Amino acid sequence: MPDRIIEPVSLRDANPEARAVLDTLRKSHAKVPVSFAYMAVQPGALEGFEQFYQGVIGDPRLDEKYRELAYLKTAMLAGCKLCIANHSASALRVGWSEAQIAAMADFSGSDAFNELEKAILSYTEHVAGKSGKSPASLLQQLHAALGNDGVVILTQVIGIANLFSRFNNALHTYDSADYP
Repeated sequence: MPDRIIEPVSLRDANPEARAVLDTLRKSHAKVPVSFAYMAVQPGALEGFEQFYQGVIGDPRLDEKYRELAYLKTAMLAGCKLCIANHSASALRVGWSEAQIAAMADFSGSDAFNELEKAILSYTEHVAGKSGKSPASLLQQLHAALGNDGVVILTQVIGIANLFSRFNNALHTYDSADYP
């Protein structure tokens, strides 16, 4: 039995503004994320969000491996099975190994990651799952390695991943049977 309770906007039933935004997304994405079909209830907001998303995800100032590491860890923390499946595949595509993906749950004691990668994972845990400010020493370590802009972009990636993961889980956008 499907999990879906809230329905996404379908192209067939979309108002003209939502249809235009969804058509644009279909041209720029191999597959439009299901979350976007839900977000199309506010086409103007979705259009702005897509600009923000592309600006962050496509920014070369943060290495794509670090971007995927943070995105996947955020999805794991939120328990979004759809996001975990999609970003495990993306992580493999950018060079992470199956062993590294498996080690992400207990990364601090693992030799699968270097110190910077562990810092990114630790920062991701803090940003996506803890209250309060991030530890100053961790922020300084990331700043030294990634630079000011890199840390800001990393934080934006974590925020986007957290939004998608929480959004998908909250609205049951995927069928749990498809992602055991």
